[in-house]
Amino acid sequence: MGSIEANNLSYALPGGRVLFKDVNFKVGDGHHVALVGINGIGKSTLFRLIAGDMESKSGHVRVDGRLGAMTQFADRDPKMTVRRFLLSYSPLVIQNAAAELATAECAVEKEATPESNLRYANALSSWGEVGGYNAEVLWEQCTTAAFGRSLEEVGHRPVSTLSGGEQKRLALEVLFRSDADVLLLDEPDNFLDIPGKRWLEDKMNASLRTILYVSHDRALLANTSSRVVTLEAGGAWVHPESYFTYETARRARLGRIEEEQKLFRHEKDRLNTILKEYKRKSAYNDKFATKANSMEKRIERFERDNAPRERAKEQRIKMDLGGGRTGKIVFKADNFAIPGLIEGLTTEVHYGERIGVVGPNGAGKSHLLRLLGGEEIAHSGEWKLGARVDPGLFSQTNDRSDLESIPLVDIIRSEGLDLTRAMSGLKRYELHPEAQNRFESLSGGQQARFQLLMTELRSPTMLLLDEPTDNLDIDSAEALERGLAAYQGAVIAVTHDRWFM
Repeated sequence: MGSIEANNLSYALPGGRVLFKDVNFKVGDGHHVALVGINGIGKSTLFRLIAGDMESKSGHVRVDGRLGAMTQFADRDPKMTVRRFLLSYSPLVIQNAAAELATAECAVEKEATPESNLRYANALSSWGEVGGYNAEVLWEQCTTAAFGRSLEEVGHRPVSTLSGGEQKRLALEVLFRSDADVLLLDEPDNFLDIPGKRWLEDKMNASLRTILYVSHDRALLANTSSRVVTLEAGGAWVHPESYFTYETARRARLGRIEEEQKLFRHEKDRLNTILKEYKRKSAYNDKFATKANSMEKRIERFERDNAPRERAKEQRIKMDLGGGRTGKIVFKADNFAIPGLIEGLTTEVHYGERIGVVGPNGAGKSHLLRLLGGEEIAHSGEWKLGARVDPGLFSQTNDRSDLESIPLVDIIRSEGLDLTRAMSGLKRYELHPEAQNRFESLSGGQQARFQLLMTELRSPTMLLLDEPTDNLDIDSAEALERGLAAYQGAVIAVTHDRWFM
């Protein structure tokens, strides 16, 4: 089958900051290993190193077997069709044959000459020889499983019109049906509805492939992992069991590190006390000067050879979402419908309520929240917001071209905050080290935290949250839960996070 081995792997960001160093782990044949760590620690970067899309500062990665990989973010390229999306998961030889076939078809359509017809015939022959027709059979199976529609029906549909969950399901269908021996899955459960998450768990558990995956879904981690690799404190360590026992093991490990650091400090203090005494006595006895020099060298060797492991820095994220008093009814719908998605919705949402919106991918949940947030969405029936309701929308996709190319601190200051208050807000969300970085350079989880901070600063009196925990690490998700518990106002959340609900 396949395996992954990382040896002394290190990576530094542009500017020199080391993201991680001396990372060592192995994913054995047929193992399903979870890669966990806080937002921005370098999980997606490590995946790109394994996939060969980036080069490490030092060390090396070895992958035995055919590799298939899925990235974290949904595709929002308006030119990307379902067919091209599926093609992007095919071997390069098929992608090249497809490009030649498309070029030859265009040439024939433009002018049917003996030369263009011959080129087209040769392209069709090559398409069959490299397995193109077999690939189309596979794609047909994928679209049927994901949407219940044939490739012919949906092949030319823009991928950007699919929900995030539909895109994820399509990518997972093609990967699990492929001939890949090793799968890299970067947050494969993001955007999936609850049946989709259960389907993914079943697929993973039934698979004989070697799988390394990133997820923040605690239920999925516990149900699918055979061991856990953790990126933290600039390095990595391996828990040899499933995530079900991970938290207990991590607490015990942190306790051991604290004890190591305590013993190290105690011994270093003892040696320094002796050194000070030698230096004091050397003022009137030269032999103590020699002893002092020897002790200084001994301390240097001790610090070099006995330095304790670094303890992971705790995140102290505090979300102060605020809110405000509104009328009793904050949202009312009467026979409301979004054509093809939602039919006959009649309901009321009251001040202070926490409403969870669930349903299958593509059912219109995000459309509903976007409409309530002020976006123009075609609909019928009646709906209205109540008195003093000012909605704040958090989007599931992190698709914020309006925030690109601007340092985070400047985005915050554009909301009317001075530098001190802007930095204070970033610090509460553990984003202050990224203050001069741009939104697009952040990890998915950091982008989500920053958008929550922006929502907080605008003081909405009703929160509209579209999959808010999908990219958040566990510390951030728990901070959001605490923030929502204290929020003064109604919350309408689309979520498939079983713990969050």
